[in-house]
Amino acid sequence: MALTGMVVVGICGFIFVASQLFRSNASSLMGEFFPSPTPTRHPTSTPAPTRTPIPDLTATQQAWIEPAESPSLASAEEAKTALDSGANDLETYAIVVPDTPEINQPGDVYIYQIQLSESTSLLWNYGWCTTTQEILEENFSHIDLDFTINGTSASSGSFFVNNYERSDGAPCREYVALVEDWPIGQHILESRITFTQDINDGWDIYPAGTHIFKYFVNTGQ
Repeated sequence: MALTGMVVVGICGFIFVASQLFRSNASSLMGEFFPSPTPTRHPTSTPAPTRTPIPDLTATQQAWIEPAESPSLASAEEAKTALDSGANDLETYAIVVPDTPEINQPGDVYIYQIQLSESTSLLWNYGWCTTTQEILEENFSHIDLDFTINGTSASSGSFFVNNYERSDGAPCREYVALVEDWPIGQHILESRITFTQDINDGWDIYPAGTHIFKYFVNTGQ
């Protein structure tokens, strides 16, 4: 009887081990022929950004400290006079110019590095052109502009609104200010452009969002 019991126990053990091996192999085969679906992002979670522009700031720019004094803006009338007389833009003195895509993307930051050997009155502007006047008016109803100097908002009353036609006949509008009396040091002028919805200028569609033009201006250094 003892011998029979040991045989029975041995057979049961063999069957158990065999069944475990079979289940393991079956699971592997099922995994090979019917793989598990790839986990997906939860629909309520924040989507991964499609573009994350990283401004190419120098060590000096990263360590920027607001100067005690800032350059000043002339009146809108003086800005118009300077524009009509052919005054230079900020970009004229740029020693570093950013690459800009054909179509601005939300979050883009375009950095200009500008060097002035002395205080010089310069034009600071932002312009937009479209295929028709109707589209121009419609576009600007969805464009918010914010200009700052060393972190302080610039008065909109200092900007001359210049409406003109480009050489190809396209209607354009630009906001122009005259910046003068530059104290020695490094100053940041920032143009923040926000499209409150997708905009079609008649040629291309620009997605809603904000892109920024930053001008690091070193004076007398």
